[in-house]
Amino acid sequence: MKKAKREARLKCIQCTTGANQEEYNRKRIAAARVCCRKKREALKRKVDAIVEHHTKSESKKFYKIIQEVTQEFKPNINVCRSEDGKILTENEDVLRRWKEYFESILASNSDETDSTSLYTAENKDIQLSYEEVTHVIQCLKKT
Repeated sequence: MKKAKREARLKCIQCTTGANQEEYNRKRIAAARVCCRKKREALKRKVDAIVEHHTKSESKKFYKIIQEVTQEFKPNINVCRSEDGKILTENEDVLRRWKEYFESILASNSDETDSTSLYTAENKDIQLSYEEVTHVIQCLKKT
């Protein structure tokens, strides 16, 4: 149906006559009806699945399908800015920019860690008693 509508549209664009426009409108309306019917059928299948999961007491699946049906559409936007401020939309460009960004961060972090000394518990001779350790564990369990 979509292919026929597309062909009628191209024919209408190439040669704008009343007959071509009328044929395109008929096919456009027919395609819209098919899409609406299929959407209703898909929604009916989801409602049937919700009812089935509810009767079987499968609450996890029940709520997951409800969330799918009621959730708003949120498109994924995969863009970022280059160093000079231009917006990058192509996947390869975005991935390249992220690679450059993380390489620059890692390079700057390696310079900082070389100049500072790191202190860890292994460097100091700290003796903890059994009571101190159990007290800390009990405090962690409470939170």
